[in-house]
Amino acid sequence: MKPKLQLSLIAIFLILAGCTKPKVSNNPGSVKKLHDLLDKSDYFKLDVQFKMLTDSIDDGNRLYFKAYLDNAFNRNEECIKDIDSVLVNKSIKLPDSTKTALKQLQGDSYFKTYQYLKAAQCDSSILKLYKKSLHKDVIDDVNNNLLIRNALKDIPAQQTVIKNNTTIPWKKDMIGLIEIPFTTHNQSFDGIFDTRANISSITQTYAKKLGLHILDVSYNEGSGATGIQFKTGMGIADSLYIGNVLVKNVVFQVMPDSILYIAQVKFQLNVIIGFPVIEQMQEVHIFSNGKMTIPVTPAKSDLHNFALDGLDPVIALKAGNDTLSFHFDSGASSSNLYAAYFAKYKADVIKKGFKKTVGFGGAGGSQRKEVYILAKLDLALGGKNVSIDSVSVLQQPITPGEKFYGNIGQDFTSKFSEIIYNFKDMYIKGQ
Repeated sequence: MKPKLQLSLIAIFLILAGCTKPKVSNNPGSVKKLHDLLDKSDYFKLDVQFKMLTDSIDDGNRLYFKAYLDNAFNRNEECIKDIDSVLVNKSIKLPDSTKTALKQLQGDSYFKTYQYLKAAQCDSSILKLYKKSLHKDVIDDVNNNLLIRNALKDIPAQQTVIKNNTTIPWKKDMIGLIEIPFTTHNQSFDGIFDTRANISSITQTYAKKLGLHILDVSYNEGSGATGIQFKTGMGIADSLYIGNVLVKNVVFQVMPDSILYIAQVKFQLNVIIGFPVIEQMQEVHIFSNGKMTIPVTPAKSDLHNFALDGLDPVIALKAGNDTLSFHFDSGASSSNLYAAYFAKYKADVIKKGFKKTVGFGGAGGSQRKEVYILAKLDLALGGKNVSIDSVSVLQQPITPGEKFYGNIGQDFTSKFSEIIYNFKDMYIKGQ
């Protein structure tokens, strides 16, 4: 689902625009510094630097970086307006790769606000205007997104109704994943609570049990844990209840049962409640005693440590003297560190770790990879330090262009008596 962004330096093209250009940046070095952070998807440091440097860059660049920050921090309507302002300004001369990246970003914001038709129109526009100048991988991504969004274009937007504070129980299944109860059409089911599932997922068997409306579409999807690609379809649940919370027009990826079967432990996943449903709850509290609450009114916080890379949640954590960005995955029982961590701390990992071949499982299958095992990893969330044990460090990227330092799972969040996910003000808090 996540598009591969092709980034270019706008400043160069503003300068080439001649007498029609807007005010040229007073400090081209500021623009380069911001691009360097954006290229790394380091949204937290980019946000800090943008606020410091905003007066030293021109209006075109200011809107450009603001669009990425608004998208990353879940201000999607603002992102859509930012990009419209850039693209309609004829005085700003941009290469096709940059226009494509902006239209992909805008399509992502339309999708995250359930405006599927407008998201599809972004993809169609890219293919109509810029296809000849794009790399095949980008074209493949856009075509795949267009399949999904065209299939959904006549589906009403997802809506979540929270009339009062809601409390539900949660439990761990046999492989350590959090399951929550939900009901639909007077039937009760359990689903995996998975922040990193870009779209909620379901087996074909359970799609029939839930009475989903199956759409005529087949597209490519991949597992974040292994990078394995597979084909999947799509279905719509007209409504479901999570406690007293009503969610309407829920989109599910409909997969062959075998895709969600974990062969190593002979365990069948059936239903995964993913990011779009969780995000519309706005705030979720998970208590270690098996209770989950969804408040009517989200609470504000000074923390600003939560972002979105496309549909993937990202968390900023302190690791020693560094602040690093990690994928945040409530659907993973354990954390692991990516190749970027290995590259940054290679000498320390080799000195303190030991090599081992381990299995990584996810939707679509499993893989065995040689990793380094660190006996202990110290991380801090909001000033609270915790340690997790036996953390795998991958030596090679799972997917091309991988930029984050790892994937944080339940072995980290279980160290807190309460963990709060807030999608309105974008923070994660543990206590």
